Amino acid sequence: MSDAYGPSSGTMLRRAVLMLAGCGALAYSFPRYLSSSDFTSDTSTPAVRVPSTPHPPAPHPDRIAVAEPPATQTYHAQHGNQFFLAGTVNGNQIQFLVDTGATYVSLSAADAQRLGFDLAKLNWNMAMQTANGVTRNAQVTLGDIRLDRIVQYNVPAIVMRQNGISLLGMSFLSRLRSWQIAHGVLTIAS
Repeated sequence: MSDAYGPSSGTMLRRAVLMLAGCGALAYSFPRYLSSSDFTSDTSTPAVRVPSTPHPPAPHPDRIAVAEPPATQTYHAQHGNQFFLAGTVNGNQIQFLVDTGATYVSLSAADAQRLGFDLAKLNWNMAMQTANGVTRNAQVTLGDIRLDRIVQYNVPAIVMRQNGISLLGMSFLSRLRSWQIAHGVLTIAS
């Protein structure tokens, strides 16, 4: 019913509930519609989905992934006041050099191959300015990086063409609760 002041509060409530239900149905079905539709004009060949990042082997099956409690770890500087850390990527041992000037975790070509990446199939389209000039790298996502009890999942990284040591850059460090270098000691906390 309505009166001189407009629809009653019951009518308004019904309209609001119906509108909310309609928006919810649309929000649920629209992404499914988009993912199942091919919007190209060429219908002669079926669409093929190509993953942007190859899927290297998963962590070892005998290890169960569990949420780690908050942890704090310290590392002492080594050669030339640098921090060399042993960690794992997707369950595989990797030796890292901490590089706070590196935007991404950067895997050497040899480490990337050990992790299961096929270097010939990577997209080497990411140009980066380094101390040695401009280089082209391939962007990947790592399932997990572990430093003892500290773990981060789905870490953006790059694969470098050259060999050497892999770099633990800011795509890992910036996800931590905190990290600090003082008096030759690196302290990280998850």
